[in-house]
Amino acid sequence: MTSKVATLSEAIGLIKDGDSVALGGHTLRRHPMAAAAEIVRQRKRDLHLIGWNSGIDFDLLVGAGCARIAETSYVGISGFGLARNFRRAAEAGSIEIREHSEISALDMFRAGASGMAFIASSVLMGTDVPATNPRIATVISPFDGKPYTAVQAAHPDVAIIHAHSADRHGNVQLDALHWPDNDADVFVGWAGKTTIVTVEQLVSDEAIREHPDFTILPRDAVTCVVEAPYGAYPCCCDDRYTYDLDFVGDYYAASADPAGFARYLDEWVFGLADHDAFLQKVGVDRLLAITTKGAL
Repeated sequence: MTSKVATLSEAIGLIKDGDSVALGGHTLRRHPMAAAAEIVRQRKRDLHLIGWNSGIDFDLLVGAGCARIAETSYVGISGFGLARNFRRAAEAGSIEIREHSEISALDMFRAGASGMAFIASSVLMGTDVPATNPRIATVISPFDGKPYTAVQAAHPDVAIIHAHSADRHGNVQLDALHWPDNDADVFVGWAGKTTIVTVEQLVSDEAIREHPDFTILPRDAVTCVVEAPYGAYPCCCDDRYTYDLDFVGDYYAASADPAGFARYLDEWVFGLADHDAFLQKVGVDRLLAITTKGAL
């Protein structure tokens, strides 16, 4: 078995301009923020972003000019309100918006992960969402003759999720207390043509074998794995650390206008060499203040 360990720079280097890129996580929880920042740092362009319930990750990438299409059910900064960079771009028409409900967004990943061409549902019937998204069409059931919406499978060029741990071969695990409520990320990971997983920690082969039931993605489904402690910051990472609402609030304030956001990018992304430098700037005291659990 070969090692699939990569640096964050190497992993994000697999993304090409124009690729479709799916991002895991939802609202302010376990978005792959270290990876998103590196996408910005490498100045990727014309990306088709795909998500389930999106937040600061999409807003960062849209604000930095990385996205051409945004396809998800929602982009917001939790209790702070709608994502400002995303809203400006949507209102100006500088990005294409492909809308979903939460269920249809999940269905496109479920279909992709399951090897199906589409999943049929009645959820979007009677809405105008299908008119906004070429991935959604109306089909007639061969069993009862009734119409349903068919959600085409998502097979993103690159899928990126953040998880708790992995071994060097790419076997990815979530902690025992939280993995059952992370179904979307499991589907996102399986659906990708190339799948990048950032993790809080790399662990031994023995640690993975000790809890095989914690494994959500086996090595065959993973292209590369990157050790990125606090890789979801300022989002939370289940019971390992909570979100830093002060940092999120500062981000939200900075995104109020393009000039303020440009200053944010200069300070927190372009002005830092990598994720390690970002964490050093955040500071150990601030990180420890939100930390609730260090390891398995």
